[in-house]
Amino acid sequence: MTRIDYVAQPPTSFPFRDLLVLERLGVGPDDDVCEIGVGSGATTARLARLCASITGFEISAPTLDALRYLERRHANLRFVVADVTAPDALVPYAGAFTTLVSCDTLEHVVDPAAFFRAVATLLRPGGKLLVTFPNEPRERMHGITRFDRAADLRALVEGAGLVDVEIAVTRLAPAPARVADSLGWKPLALARRVLHRAPAAGEAAAAPQKFDETRFFQRMRRLRPLAPGINLYWWGVLRAMDAFGPCFEVDASPDEATFRDAQVLVTGHRGA
Repeated sequence: MTRIDYVAQPPTSFPFRDLLVLERLGVGPDDDVCEIGVGSGATTARLARLCASITGFEISAPTLDALRYLERRHANLRFVVADVTAPDALVPYAGAFTTLVSCDTLEHVVDPAAFFRAVATLLRPGGKLLVTFPNEPRERMHGITRFDRAADLRALVEGAGLVDVEIAVTRLAPAPARVADSLGWKPLALARRVLHRAPAAGEAAAAPQKFDETRFFQRMRRLRPLAPGINLYWWGVLRAMDAFGPCFEVDASPDEATFRDAQVLVTGHRGA
């Protein structure tokens, strides 16, 4: 079974992606890890329990202001406000990390080539990476970046100096998917219906591109007292999913139609 620790804070919303990270990216007590795009901070806090140190890079200062209390809870965790695609933003952190993870962030990045150059900058020679993001059809994409062909994505990744690159698509295996649907998505959909707030007159309908623009961020402070119970429930769901073995099926040779509407997984290393 995957080691999936219970983390009381921060409040989170069905963090099943953490199972993918733990299944596909070995993280141990000697690793110095960084995460690009921390969002709710849930993955960052979970990884802090497994590694020597973790640094979370986030473009949104309000998001990190709301998460600073986690730095007091985890002595090996720190947050950095930075646009990792900006020139010279990462000079103090160049080559500092053995491991890099980024989940559901690349789709919000204007310049994906600069994003992967940042990945290469942050990693030590031989350091490993895991990047996963939804590559959605143009008509329903909630981000601003997508790819029609895996070859286009590969060119960006390898062009940044990353090697041993694998571009794959992932999906939940059948048994974990049934658990996720019955104990995860259905209760979450019910909660969202209960908490639904109709957009105010003149409110922008565009999908938020920064975490501090989301409804979940707006509720995070109110949810903090409830987080131990909420997170205990999600931890139980993740454990139930994990009981069936590997939760994710990985297709390393997707056809173009599959690739254009899938959760994409990028793994590799920084070259020597």
